[in-house]
Amino acid sequence: MLVFQFPFLWIALILCLVLAGIHTWLGFHVIRRGVLFVDLALAQMAALGASLGTLLGWKQDGDWKAYALSLAFALGGAFLFALFRQRQERYPIEALIGITYAGAIALAMIILEHSATGTEEIKEMLVGSLLMVSWTQVLHTAVLYAVVGVIHWVARKKFLLISTDPELARKQGMRVRFWDFLFYATFAIVVTSSVKLAGVLVVFAMLVIPATAALSWRENQSQRLAFAWIFGGVGSLVGLESAARFDLPAGPAIIVVFLMLFGLSAASRRFLK
Repeated sequence: MLVFQFPFLWIALILCLVLAGIHTWLGFHVIRRGVLFVDLALAQMAALGASLGTLLGWKQDGDWKAYALSLAFALGGAFLFALFRQRQERYPIEALIGITYAGAIALAMIILEHSATGTEEIKEMLVGSLLMVSWTQVLHTAVLYAVVGVIHWVARKKFLLISTDPELARKQGMRVRFWDFLFYATFAIVVTSSVKLAGVLVVFAMLVIPATAALSWRENQSQRLAFAWIFGGVGSLVGLESAARFDLPAGPAIIVVFLMLFGLSAASRRFLK
């Protein structure tokens, strides 16, 4: 396979496995909460911050400043979504998240139009630059996600209860608003790094598609998580291999393979039934 013959493809595959590891777990929460587009909106908020940093020239002067600005915008989105969930009796939360996404992508495109490399920046914002990542970026991302993973493991019961039955969590005296914000804040931290490397669309696909496929195949949470990880790993491997063999952009190729695997999974489930 070509993936194992070229170092840049091997690095991209490891990064995709790291991304799939955290995003499939977050995907189950997003589906349970009924906020499927929260990842897309948070990713776009992070991209909006990065776009502003690019316009200010921070990408050249110091990458950490652009990252800090991107994270600040994503955390601002996390605060908004936690607030939206407490006010969803007035407006559907998905509608508010969709409005946030539309506003963020419109502002990002307006900002990037004033950048010298606006077209390339918009493309990178959407599909990332998976084939350009380094081992250092992969290592930093893996360490960051490991820290977030520990937080989610320690607070897993609270996060799961709030995701599945927020009313019961309130009756038990839990500080739902605080735990909601903590969930979205860790989500924002993950997405800020993911978008920078893989782009908005790839991040969204990794969050939603493997987790959705796993829900129809397994009842046990651990089995669903394992299924989603395997789904994400196989989809990333086949997507990168296809990109290398047929000269395709890596991000879109992975998304298309995910869609094909999802269709195959659904058809197989129907046939076996």
